[in-house]
Parts: sequence; C-alpha cells; structure tokens
Amino acid sequence: MDIVFTILVGVITGFSAGMFGIGGALLGTPLLRELVGLPELLALATPLPATLPAAISGSIVYFRKRLLRFDIMGWIMLGGVPFNVIGAWLVNSVSGPVMMVLTGIVLAYSALLFLRRSRGRIRRGQIEENRSAERYRPSLLIGIGAFAGFMAGFLAIGGGMVMVPAFVGLLRLPTKQALATSLVCVAVLSVPGIITHHINGFIDWPTAGILCATVFPLSALGARATTRLHSGTIELIFGIGMLIFAVLFILRNV
Repeated sequence: MDIVFTILVGVITGFSAGMFGIGGALLGTPLLRELVGLPELLALATPLPATLPAAISGSIVYFRKRLLRFDIMGWIMLGGVPFNVIGAWLVNSVSGPVMMVLTGIVLAYSALLFLRRSRGRIRRGQIEENRSAERYRPSLLIGIGAFAGFMAGFLAIGGGMVMVPAFVGLLRLPTKQALATSLVCVAVLSVPGIITHHINGFIDWPTAGILCATVFPLSALGARATTRLHSGTIELIFGIGMLIFAVLFILRNV
C-alpha cells in the first residue's frame, strides 16, 4: 500500500511541478508524511531528488514554447547555490515538527500571493504585458536567488515556491515566463540540496526512486497544461488548492 501511495504522491507532485514551476518537493513533504507515514525529516528531504527529473521534464516543454528567461537564470543561481547549502546544513538545528509547520506556512503564503494576483487579473482582464525585453538589476536577481536558495535548502524544496511569487510580484514577469524560468532554476538548486541532505541521512532513497520514475512524464503533462491555460486560471487553481492544503497541514501539525 505504501508503494501505491508513493506513486500517487509522484503523480500529484509531478503534475503540479510542471504546471506551477515549483519542483513539487514542498507539496511532496506533507503528502509523504500523511499518506506514506515517513518521519518528519525523511518526509522533508525525500521528495527533493524527484525535483530534478520533474524540473527537466517540464523545462523541455517550456523551452520549446520559448518561455524561458536565460538572462535571469544565471544571476538567480549565483545567489541561490551557496545559500542553498547553508540552508540545508541548518536543518539539523531545528526539530521535525517545526519544519513541518514552516513548510505549511510557506505553502499558504505562496497561495495567498497567487490568489491576490488572480483577483487583480480578473479585474483587469486576461491580457498580460510582454516584458521579455526588460532587463533587471543583478543585485535584485542575486537577492531573490539567495533567499530562494536558502529556503530551498532549509525546507528541502526546489525553491519555486519562493521564486515564482518573486518573479511575478517583484520582476512583473508574465506568469508563464515566471513558471518556466523558475522550473529551470529549481533543477539547478536541487543538486546541492540533494547532496547535503543525503550526507545528513535525510533521504529515503527507495521512496525517492519511485517518485523520480513517476514525476518525469507527469511534469511534462503539467507544463503542457500550463501553456494551454489562461494565466488567471492557472493562478486561481494554484492559489485555492495550495491554500486549502496548507491550512489543513498546519492544523494537523500544530
């Protein structure tokens, strides 16, 4: 039965990773905790290896649709990679239940940001400005990368839950560009986090292997769904679903 639930977790996280550019690890943590019954710290880090195939699969779809902002990615990685390692090492200093509640809070915060943006888009209409030619200050991009990298390492997530709201709210990127660019950054940020959490002994590799095999095709399906939907619809689905899930998860772990 645990294998069936693990596959189900892979289906959910893989599709959401491709659709929302988040890697899927943040969603995978509470699902592995509640459905599979992994201990807190194992549930925290075990979904992380699956973010790499999920991010690669979805990014291929976005690359073909020309939605990736390569000029942004380099600066994000410059700030993100070193702070990712720092965050991952600090996990040892915080208890498992606290990490679960922090995971739920980050999930709820991201959901509220997207609901707010979705509501504003409904008032303005579905037209979204093309800002593909705009350039951004490197210091701002490095700062976003540093914060996303730290949270990615500390909460064992790909970092998309931080980057997507930042890309949309601070950089004012079109939603689909933000999701696509975030997913590539997630692939890179997952590597140092995987290594660090493996050294710490927080990854259940048999479970992670099942997730990796499941998320790869589902992430591509999620990315294709995103390219076909209106941005406002994507944000509304993301916001409502994540907020409900986050509140239930926080209440269960408080």
